[in-house]
Amino acid sequence: MIPTRLLLAATALLITLPAAAQPMRGGRPAPQTWEVSLGAGASWRPTFEGSDRSRFRPLPVIIINWRDTITFGEGGLSAQLKGGRLRVGGGLTFDGGRKDHDTGGIFANGDDRLAGMGDIDFALGLRGFAAYRVGPIEFNAAAIKYLGKQNDGVVASLGASAPIPLGRKLLFIPGVRAGWADEKYMQTFFGVTPLQASRSNFPAFNARSGLQEVRGSANLIYRFNSHWFAAVNANVTRLMGDAATSPISITDTSSSVTTLLGYRF
Repeated sequence: MIPTRLLLAATALLITLPAAAQPMRGGRPAPQTWEVSLGAGASWRPTFEGSDRSRFRPLPVIIINWRDTITFGEGGLSAQLKGGRLRVGGGLTFDGGRKDHDTGGIFANGDDRLAGMGDIDFALGLRGFAAYRVGPIEFNAAAIKYLGKQNDGVVASLGASAPIPLGRKLLFIPGVRAGWADEKYMQTFFGVTPLQASRSNFPAFNARSGLQEVRGSANLIYRFNSHWFAAVNANVTRLMGDAATSPISITDTSSSVTTLLGYRF
């Protein structure tokens, strides 16, 4: 749902992969006390939500995991509890915001066609999530409340994914997700106030709460050995509701691809 999340879909899965050298306990890998993954890659993703243009960006990756319970990485800080097939947790995350112009920076998120809309600043968010596994399929739900001065909205999602081993070293994880956003979030990223309309090329538009997007994803993770891994993540996103009808949304359908190479200590 958030543009920066497209960079993280593959990397968030890496901390769940068992290392080949880990000892077994009760038929399952025993979690290490500390696990650190470092990597680098690249992404090709839209310049903003609703854009028909994409941009190449480098992707540094740092993930620190303690006992598969507390994780710090590109998506923020999170903690989870596990009981049987159920996982629940929460943490602190963020949204990188949006520029109303192309800054030329390799990590920037913006487009000159948004001139006059004003920048949307970085915002911290409180995130809660739950997941339940039924056979090979894990159903998940998540919600984020943002705390920014401009972005103080709420987003939520429902989804499902299923890891499919393709041999001993290759893992394929397809997934689907639907995202909802409240009126504050929708107006921030897809609405156009009368003042913004007077300064930009867009007509005034009031974006209401509702279903914002549906997304399909495919992840391939290859483990060379117990330390080195490579990952490819591809997403196709379809904007829905007022996100799709917003004058800012030049296209309703977009895609992104992320690749990376990493080392797990």
